[in-house]
Amino acid sequence: MNTRLKFIALSLLCAAAMNTIPALAQREKAIPKEERIREMLQEKTQQYEMVDKNRDISPALKTTSSADQRVSIGSSYQEGEVSISINPNDSNKLVLSYMQQGGGLSFPMYYSSDGGTTWKKSLFNTNNILSNDFPGHSVLGGGDPTFTWNKHADTVYFSWIYLSGGVADTAYFTLNWAYSYDDGRTWNIKPSSKHFIGQGFLNISTGTEYGRGDGICDREWLAIDNSGGAHQGRVYCSFVNFIQGGECIKFKEPNADTFGTIHIAARGTTQFGNVEVDQSGTLHVSYGSLDDNAIYHVSSTDGVSFSAPHKVYDGLNLFGQTGIVHSRENAAPNLAVDGAGNLHLVWSDFDGSSVFAFYANSTDKGVTWSTPKRIASMSASFAGKQAFMPTVAAYGNNVSISVTAIDSATDDSARYYQLISTDNGKTFGTPALLSLSATYYPEYIPSSPNYFFGDYNRSVRTACHTYVLWEDGRNNLGPKVYFARTNQCSPANVTELTAVSSAIQVKAVYPNPASDKATIDIESDKAEQVTLTINDITGKTLVQQQANIHTGAQQISLNVANLSSGIYMLSVADASGLIATRKLQVIR
Repeated sequence: MNTRLKFIALSLLCAAAMNTIPALAQREKAIPKEERIREMLQEKTQQYEMVDKNRDISPALKTTSSADQRVSIGSSYQEGEVSISINPNDSNKLVLSYMQQGGGLSFPMYYSSDGGTTWKKSLFNTNNILSNDFPGHSVLGGGDPTFTWNKHADTVYFSWIYLSGGVADTAYFTLNWAYSYDDGRTWNIKPSSKHFIGQGFLNISTGTEYGRGDGICDREWLAIDNSGGAHQGRVYCSFVNFIQGGECIKFKEPNADTFGTIHIAARGTTQFGNVEVDQSGTLHVSYGSLDDNAIYHVSSTDGVSFSAPHKVYDGLNLFGQTGIVHSRENAAPNLAVDGAGNLHLVWSDFDGSSVFAFYANSTDKGVTWSTPKRIASMSASFAGKQAFMPTVAAYGNNVSISVTAIDSATDDSARYYQLISTDNGKTFGTPALLSLSATYYPEYIPSSPNYFFGDYNRSVRTACHTYVLWEDGRNNLGPKVYFARTNQCSPANVTELTAVSSAIQVKAVYPNPASDKATIDIESDKAEQVTLTINDITGKTLVQQQANIHTGAQQISLNVANLSSGIYMLSVADASGLIATRKLQVIR
């Protein structure tokens, strides 16, 4: 069977699965492995439609002080399954990636050495690796990029999944890993099968596994032991495995070339495992159980033997939702550890017509958990709203929850918000609005096989800043990844951003504070006209001017002599849309 026919066969198999998989509420407690494989194939082989290449972020979006930015300026491809990580030794260094579907499936990689002010794209190409592993194979699917950073060796690790085919009816499911010694600029990969964390083999005609390799290792998550203890530098990977029948762990010792054998963290029908390591070296795994529709946590001090499951939450309908708000919705629990070793967990739930987001924490290493709170009830600003797809990040005493909120599941009010706690999650302040315009999700539901918003979003944070990636479908662009950096320590608690893939980078704004004029350092790969705008914190435009820039480094001067003392937002935009926003303080 040629490549095209194999892809059609697999697509038909997935389409059949969509029509025959019953709602979770009607399922028996034990879901057959074959059905779970069909669901996995349906997710891993999402087919995406192209969108209008000429449509991009609206210039009108620069008129607010709470700002975000599309990651892929000008791209017509669809995007999902985001990941972002920060160097624990130097908070100026970050990496991010996401799944990009169009012209093949790939995982664009960006790195920053100035706290997200500017970004550069790495030349790392996962498709080249796949071609070397399986010459002549075609990409049938994949996803789930994730990072972790070794504090003591200053090494960042990256993992991703590919499903490929090219030999008879056999599809190859590989969970891969690579590593970087230079903060994500260049990447290294071990030879041959040493860069497989796991490998499985499928018959694409029947959707069943062959009994070879590890089997399917799906929904992975990476974490590293940075505790300085006995397992310092050990890299952990959690994943669901159908042969083993549960949430599994593999780990790589600091000097090893490969990940070791599979250890069972929790048996049963699980999904969306997260793994984190606290300051004492204890490994924590959170996951959802399809067997009893609940959220659980387990822990381990050696990565081999695990505690009994600790139940966090009894769900309504955690998995397999389609069409309440957008094309596919799941619980997708997300775990974070704060500076005191407390655990913070967020997830989604559904009741057939509404969506909910929940938060709970644990102060005793996950043995007991606080009563889950609906995130939409944690602030008066969310009154009457529903919330879903939350992500959580923690640092010191500070906890950030970023979440989509919507007035109802059928309107056009979906916006992205962030709540901040400075007391380890006991209380949260007024949510900050991050997204610049709303998404009308129902317009995507009729095309649900072609639109996939990724199940989850991701965030990381330092003492002051939270860096968040999320997806929405504003301006009829389909699923797109957006990025923002919020500054909790700023007097105005402003949001700053950078267009990650823009040819124009805003390097610095000085002096800051300014009195008469501000100078903007810009570096550009092209000649372009840009628009410079200063807004007050209410979003009112006070200053706006055009400037022609050339290739290379340059400075632009902006007159601020007529502005009163205060905090303002300076934005830079080109024909593609918003490039960057920066906080600007004026003093008299």
